[in-house]
Amino acid sequence: MSSSRVSGISSTELPTVDPAESRFWTDPAPILRAARARGPVARTPTGDLVPLRAEDIEFVHADPRFRNPGVENLERSGMTDGPFYEWRKRSLAAIEGEEHKRLRSFVGRMFTPRQVSRLREGFRARAAETLRESARSGGEIEIVEDYARQLPLWGICHFLGIPDEDREELASFLYGTEEAFTAALTPEIRSRAERAIVELYAYSERLVDRALAHPGDDALSELVASRSTADGVTEESFLALVVNVFGGAVGSTSSAIANSIHLLLSHPEQADLVRREPDRIKPAIEECLRLAPPFRIGGRVALESFSAMGVELEPGDRIFVWRAAANRDPERFDRPDEFDIERPARPHISFGLGPHFCLGHALGRAQAQEAVLALLESSPKAELLTREPERVPFTMDEKLTSLVVRL
Repeated sequence: MSSSRVSGISSTELPTVDPAESRFWTDPAPILRAARARGPVARTPTGDLVPLRAEDIEFVHADPRFRNPGVENLERSGMTDGPFYEWRKRSLAAIEGEEHKRLRSFVGRMFTPRQVSRLREGFRARAAETLRESARSGGEIEIVEDYARQLPLWGICHFLGIPDEDREELASFLYGTEEAFTAALTPEIRSRAERAIVELYAYSERLVDRALAHPGDDALSELVASRSTADGVTEESFLALVVNVFGGAVGSTSSAIANSIHLLLSHPEQADLVRREPDRIKPAIEECLRLAPPFRIGGRVALESFSAMGVELEPGDRIFVWRAAANRDPERFDRPDEFDIERPARPHISFGLGPHFCLGHALGRAQAQEAVLALLESSPKAELLTREPERVPFTMDEKLTSLVVRL
């Protein structure tokens, strides 16, 4: 990218933001403020451009002169073959063009209002029961693993018609595959991801066979039943889609729930406002998603030479999409680093934008709303015992290591 120029300044003179530094992930606000003081675009040490304005980040998502990087991020981490790499090549996140449209349209049949509503009702009861059990066993709960992780795991099983006895087996597969989405891939992480994706494929085959033999009212049964009317969806593509649904179902939603609970209990007056007026849970969760986007980064690649964002781009130039930059843009959000559930509604980018906008956003929102509201309503005096939780660096999900709450 040495030829790129920004308003007459070479890209080598732009402010640098470094994803190899842990504070890039754990405390982005000061880094963003410092970079913005020098202009609307930064760069990484490897030369990727980093737009800092919401308007520009939306542009690179939506403009057809950019493409998705596909598996290039894996390749830059040293993974160029193997079962995880092969699955990722077939995932919706990596496919572009007409094939992406066709497969996305097909799997999108799962996320109907009826199925989201069906999940929401069961999820609400499950959250309430989890909190009752914690209250009976001492009145404290570790949110990250025992609530924010367990609830979405139960949710995806309920959504897809997976038996309760399979839940822990599925959890072990998902832990392994989620680990691979890191900016610090190690041979150990890769090995666990390879084993997990092979096991997840095998399990998905058994699950599809079960849905064919014994269909229910769950989303997977409906999708399996509709395969006969789907053009161009091969057996290989179909299984990759099922694995794709698993892969995006737990980690990001878990992060959304844990971070939302931390933010609201850190601002008790706003938590009380939601308790008094439960309909405020929806804007409250949107503010939580804005300030702590569950999936933190993305990427785009220029397809041709053109000018955009004040930059002269060349084919192959890479854009590093930092969602915190869009969601904390002072041109879009007044007092962007403050938590305020009453702020005027403005679009954030926590679920992406454009052709790769998150298919499961309604499912994730519903689960976060129900999990957080259940805790606030059942525990009027809930308080954080972990005041300043540690954040896990280098992971795509906005993870907390632990968050203990007294109910």
